[in-house]
Amino acid sequence: MAVSKDKNSNDGFSGHSSELNIVQLTDLHLFSDPESRLLGVQTEESFLSVLSLSQQQHKNPDLMLFTGDLTQDASKEAYLRLRHYLSELNIPCFCLPGNHDDPELMQSILNLENVKISSSILEKGWQIICLNSKLPGSEGGHLDDKELQLLKEKLEQHPDKPALIVFHHPPLPVGSSWLDTMTLDNPDDLFEITSRHPQVKGLLLGHVHQDQDWEQNGLRVITTPSTCFQFKPNSHEFALDQNPPGYRWLNLLADGSIETGVTRLTAMPEGLSNNSSGY
Repeated sequence: MAVSKDKNSNDGFSGHSSELNIVQLTDLHLFSDPESRLLGVQTEESFLSVLSLSQQQHKNPDLMLFTGDLTQDASKEAYLRLRHYLSELNIPCFCLPGNHDDPELMQSILNLENVKISSSILEKGWQIICLNSKLPGSEGGHLDDKELQLLKEKLEQHPDKPALIVFHHPPLPVGSSWLDTMTLDNPDDLFEITSRHPQVKGLLLGHVHQDQDWEQNGLRVITTPSTCFQFKPNSHEFALDQNPPGYRWLNLLADGSIETGVTRLTAMPEGLSNNSSGY
């Protein structure tokens, strides 16, 4: 399979035992019917192509993160098929919800053997904290009191471990005015906590369907392409980008720094409806 890599991409992980190697896939938008299409894209076929690519290019990560909008229709059938695909990897796979997901259904289905729902992952000197930013009835996000308390407790329990916080919705505008109506609605609550815990090194997000990486409030803020279609950056109204689907790889180093890049398919998904005004 042909591969497109950004300037930071590499062939596989370094293999250094002190590095925590992660692959992130996000915004799969699977349906109960695997043949279903969204904006013209057969999302399951596209997801499986990206998943296969990740296994070819970044073999044997320590773990994989699936950061929301795993389904489009929050169906049991889609979650069961996803569990089947991930169970074949023999890699710890951690899933968290997006606005299109059903967290309770995910908890009941995506929590078996190597497929897990977990709020905290302790591995190779790092702590990864996974939060639920779904706000029922909204495309935007919210971290409720339970999630914020969980974040505080996990950070207080391990002040000596560099931490990566993972959730679906961006806490800040990303430069596209239509998409910026769907950010986290209480970012100040999040940043009030992170400001008191300097071990937090970054935020890893879904939802944006774009590759972005910037610094805010002393933190790396990282968003990742979708496994299906991409949103055009800096767009006032809904628009699709012409970059192919992809995934993100991350090396979390012992000194608290993060190396990361994106690897993409070379071909756009077949059938993409470039003139769509929304979904």
